[in-house]
Amino acid sequence: MPIYALKKKDKIKEPQIDPSAWVSEHAIIIGDVVIGPETVIYQNAVIRGDFGKVKIGAKNVIQDAVLINTADGFKTKIGDNNLFGFGCLVHGCTIGNNNVIGIKATVMTGVKIGNDCLIGANSFVKMNSKVPDGQKWIGDAIKGENKAGQMWEIGRQSWRKNGLWLKDQEHKC
Repeated sequence: MPIYALKKKDKIKEPQIDPSAWVSEHAIIIGDVVIGPETVIYQNAVIRGDFGKVKIGAKNVIQDAVLINTADGFKTKIGDNNLFGFGCLVHGCTIGNNNVIGIKATVMTGVKIGNDCLIGANSFVKMNSKVPDGQKWIGDAIKGENKAGQMWEIGRQSWRKNGLWLKDQEHKC
C-alpha cells in the first residue's frame, strides 16, 4: 500500500497505523494520519493528512473509493465504529461514534456530526452544519431521528470482519 510521509516546516509527518488495522494495498495514506485499532480501509480509499491532521479512531470501516482529507486550518477527526460507504467524501470535519456515512455522501469543512447518526447516500452536509446525536441527514437537511441505528451495527461488523480476514490472508500468501 502506498504510504507517504510529508515534510512540513522541517517536520516529517508520517502516517501512524495501528498494527491491528487492515489497509488494502490499493489504498493511499498520506502525511499526518493516525489510524486506530481494528479499522479496515478498502481499495482505492485515499486518506490525506497534507493540510492538517486526520485522526481515525478504532473499529471504523472505510469502504472502496472513500476520500478523507482536510482543508487548510482544519483537522479531520473521526471517532469509533463508523461505516463510510463507497465513494463518500469527508473533508475537514468532526464525526463522532457509531455513525453511517452513506454511499457518495459529502461531508464538508467544519461539520460536526454527533453519535449514532445516519448521513444518507448522496447527501450533502454543507459547511459548518451540526448533526446532533441520533439524527438522520437525508439530502441537504436533518430529517428526524435515526431509528435504524442498531441495524447498521450488523453491516459495520461484517465489513470489519471481512477486512480483518483479508489482513490474515495476506500473511498466508
